[in-house]
Amino acid sequence: MNEIELKNEFLPYPESLLKAWRSGDYSMLTQSNASDYIKDILIFKSKTRQGRRFFGEAYIASRIEMEEGWYNSFKWLTADKWLSGDGLKTKFEKPFHDALMKHIGADVLTRLQENAIGLYNIHKQRLINGEKYKKPVAPDLWLIDKEGNFRFIESKLPGDTIGAHQIAGLALIGKYLKLSAPITVSIMHLYPENINPENLFSEFYDLA
Repeated sequence: MNEIELKNEFLPYPESLLKAWRSGDYSMLTQSNASDYIKDILIFKSKTRQGRRFFGEAYIASRIEMEEGWYNSFKWLTADKWLSGDGLKTKFEKPFHDALMKHIGADVLTRLQENAIGLYNIHKQRLINGEKYKKPVAPDLWLIDKEGNFRFIESKLPGDTIGAHQIAGLALIGKYLKLSAPITVSIMHLYPENINPENLFSEFYDLA
């Protein structure tokens, strides 16, 4: 099976939409074809943490066609509860767990988590770009199209930089979830900037 490559993608946004989002106008998202789950969770989170937070994820979700769409705000690459289903909150966690079991399954998720912890143990004492390595995390969005293809996207606004633990999450997902469905993994920059994390992605991919 072919290796998965990390894509660097660019999706510039109009400043007027960011201004509207900051003011509490979520029509960009609510009037789009994004999934109800993404609409509900991003608006809920944005209301509790005002500003530009969650704008990138919302803008991307509003622009990409999907059959299903999920916001990855959970530590499902490493936390036991995402395998067992124990102690999940009804509103957002339980539906997300159901999607994991439906589209990925317990066997693949178990293997993914084992390798995520293994990769963390290899690098936990390592400094990458001046920061201590953290446990791998999933990217912001998981989108599924009508053909059942997976698309995992990490959103980056101006001033945001990709962390090593985020690149590791993309590498793990690309390597192990290709067993479940055709998959792409990408960093979606909402501004024109030359960032080249592919070398670190390849290193994590080979070690995972």
